[in-house]
Amino acid sequence: MENERNKAGFLTGFLREFATIFTLFILCFSLVGNFVSIFIPDIQNLSTLFALEGAGLSYSTILQAFVFSIIMAFISRFLFSNIIEIKIPYLKRHIIFLFITLIITTIFSILFNWFPVNDIHAWFLFIPFFLVSCLTAIGLSILLMKLEDKKYNKLLENYKNKFKE
Repeated sequence: MENERNKAGFLTGFLREFATIFTLFILCFSLVGNFVSIFIPDIQNLSTLFALEGAGLSYSTILQAFVFSIIMAFISRFLFSNIIEIKIPYLKRHIIFLFITLIITTIFSILFNWFPVNDIHAWFLFIPFFLVSCLTAIGLSILLMKLEDKKYNKLLENYKNKFKE
């Protein structure tokens, strides 16, 4: 997975990262908005994300997601490519990326009123949900890396066995 990332050019990789982040962002916000509009309609007025009261995402929210995705795609591309010469273990890169994601998400939440910033309960809910999401993402990345590692080890084993015969 990391090799495929490094083989793609910066622009190609950036566009791939952007498309992934933007799609997931819109999907998550749509699911949360739908859930809130059905099960917790009282809190719809607390966030700009629910401005259309469950009927969809506003244009401004989609543009915010666009800008957020560009920033995150650039950071992701920078951290997970060979642009930086410092050798940082893959897991540490993920942790750095998730920490930066937390900071940028917090900044966007404050700037665009994604949730009530002055409500301490909102922050106590945001941080655990964010951490669970991050741990899930790291776990899936590690699982994918291990599966890819097994695949390449098997191919290497087959290649070695070919020359032994």
